[in-house]
Amino acid sequence: MQPGEDKSVSFSFPKKERLCSRLQLEQLLSLKQSVFSYPLKCYFQHLPFSEENPVSKMAVSVPKKLEKTAVGRNKIKRWVREAYRLNKHLLYNELNKKGIVVNMLFVCVGKEKLSFAMIEKAVVEILHAIPCRDGARPVSTNL
Repeated sequence: MQPGEDKSVSFSFPKKERLCSRLQLEQLLSLKQSVFSYPLKCYFQHLPFSEENPVSKMAVSVPKKLEKTAVGRNKIKRWVREAYRLNKHLLYNELNKKGIVVNMLFVCVGKEKLSFAMIEKAVVEILHAIPCRDGARPVSTNL
């Protein structure tokens, strides 16, 4: 934790924040709401905060066509989850004020050799770009 940071920010990524339901993933893709920041595309869906939707959830997909080896695909997925874990507070602060949650699916579309810095930059841009229900966007920070 850096000096001056809010102590209430949680940098964990528990199981309840992972999107695993095939039905929810299909529904997410059918809505076709998306945000793009190279090398990632993020499909998202706004849901009202409720007992069955207590937190925002996310999933990651890396196509075999882009990364042939399982080791490479898993490494990219780990990097995306780590970048999300470190920066999810940028989105959560704004969503909690509005009483909504967001389900997200990050899909890797980059064909070149990727780095963690490139992925983290894309995740931060996506988290800033996901529009809230009333059209407002989360407050941006200078990175």
